[in-house]
Amino acid sequence: MNGRVGVTVLVTLFVFASIGPVAGVHGATETGVSQPESFTFQQDQIDADEVRMDVFVRADGTAEWTLEFWVRLDDDESETAFESLQSDIQADPDNYTATMADRMRETAATASDATDREMSVDSFEVETQRQSLAREYGIVRYTFDWHGFAVVDDETIRAGDAIEGIYLDEGTRLLFEWPEEYDLETAAPEPDDERDQVVIWRGGDTDFVSGEPRVVLTTGTGWLGMAPLVAIALAVVGAGVYGVWWYSRRDRSVDPSEVPGTDSGTQSASDPSRADTEAEPSVDHAEKPTSESEAGTDRSEPPNAAAVDTTLLSNEEQVIRLLEERGGRLKQQTVVEELGWTDAKTSKVVTGLRESGELESFRLGRENVLSLPESDEASGSSEDVDVGGEGGEGGEQE
Repeated sequence: MNGRVGVTVLVTLFVFASIGPVAGVHGATETGVSQPESFTFQQDQIDADEVRMDVFVRADGTAEWTLEFWVRLDDDESETAFESLQSDIQADPDNYTATMADRMRETAATASDATDREMSVDSFEVETQRQSLAREYGIVRYTFDWHGFAVVDDETIRAGDAIEGIYLDEGTRLLFEWPEEYDLETAAPEPDDERDQVVIWRGGDTDFVSGEPRVVLTTGTGWLGMAPLVAIALAVVGAGVYGVWWYSRRDRSVDPSEVPGTDSGTQSASDPSRADTEAEPSVDHAEKPTSESEAGTDRSEPPNAAAVDTTLLSNEEQVIRLLEERGGRLKQQTVVEELGWTDAKTSKVVTGLRESGELESFRLGRENVLSLPESDEASGSSEDVDVGGEGGEGGEQE
């Protein structure tokens, strides 16, 4: 049996101690001044094997937090304990979110005092699920919104001071994610892993000191970011000016005596027949196309007008569209891989769609399968599910 999970599994709560950051927005405190204890996690009645903290920083400074606590289910006792916890949470989720909300409100109030910035937390939710990787895991997932978490200044976002000095023990991961329109300018300390719109620090590899963690994001729309656009505009204008200049020189370079009908007026008058001949325009039959093929008519089909720019779709619309493209049924892990999201983000979007009745889900072995309400019965066989390229329901999408 996993020695860290027993029959005492009644509630899972890892939250910040209400102590406050090592230093506020003004930087490190002066030497000799007593330092408050850094942020850490408190454990109530369960010891998780892994803790994952995913922080999605929005453009308005609000952070969408996802706290996941992973417990190995490697024997009958641990599985029974987790199933009991699942039943309790499903029967009374408010009991669990209320305790988490109280703790996080104290934490946000302490961070607000330290940073001199208004903060609040809300939208608490809790859910559980089982996940199969190399072994079976039970997961308890809390989500909530932390308003005022980051500082927004024009095209720049600064995040991290609200949890300055947070302690990550072995098996704990902190992930920062941000909107696609922002680029990473700096991250301190150097992340253990960096991907598109994501930086990750792992406990055991990283210790945060004063001023850490810190992430600075920018849209790149300042003068420096606009340099490529300015260069393109100047090139277009330059090409237009050159075209006008070249055309005007071409007109002036034509000898009027070489143009029919522009010779001496007296010569045309003394020879009316010649004048008539010169005045009559010649017909160039080669200029008149004799068929559509000779005219070079392009009868190719226009581009697909039905193509959709997925960047204009909401998260929910992207999931629904992916399901429709795959016949109305799809494994949840396929959504993770196709859209390049984290497991936490995918689960949050799927939960919202399921609660609104826009999709349904069911278990197929150890996999979560999603289906549209109008598709075949949700209990269909595995042959109906798109399994291409999957090796089981996903794990950490970092």
